[in-house]
Amino acid sequence: MEQQLEFEYAPHVPEIYWELEKMCLPLIESFHNDLEKHDKREISENPGVPFLHFTGSTGTYCFMFHPADWYPAPGEYVPYIFSTAERNHILRQTRICVETMHNLNRMALILYCDGEKLRKIQYEKAKELAVNYERKIQREWRLKGGE
Repeated sequence: MEQQLEFEYAPHVPEIYWELEKMCLPLIESFHNDLEKHDKREISENPGVPFLHFTGSTGTYCFMFHPADWYPAPGEYVPYIFSTAERNHILRQTRICVETMHNLNRMALILYCDGEKLRKIQYEKAKELAVNYERKIQREWRLKGGE
């Protein structure tokens, strides 16, 4: 009887992920799956999308700066974490989570990717980018008449 193999879906992994992994992996002592599974998938499934990336000895966090049309329609609730949420809540969570990174042992390396290039940044710059991203998306929604 021939054995059937099952493969997990693996999209093309962009070069930017391999650069990120090379910089982050030596800093991580536990929860390597944060980087090697979750961040890899997120970056691979969203090529060209800017993001912030935080690394510490106990893992990583990756915050994608999705375009405005990635979010649900106004008033629509979608599955989110352990419940449901509408788009304003989901958008706010990026900024709020970035603002709390200093409490989560993820400050050894902070990177920003503009969609093409990675660069090291300071925590204050990361917070500024998150605030500006939130404002940009809210402005786009207002211009479209959705907020």
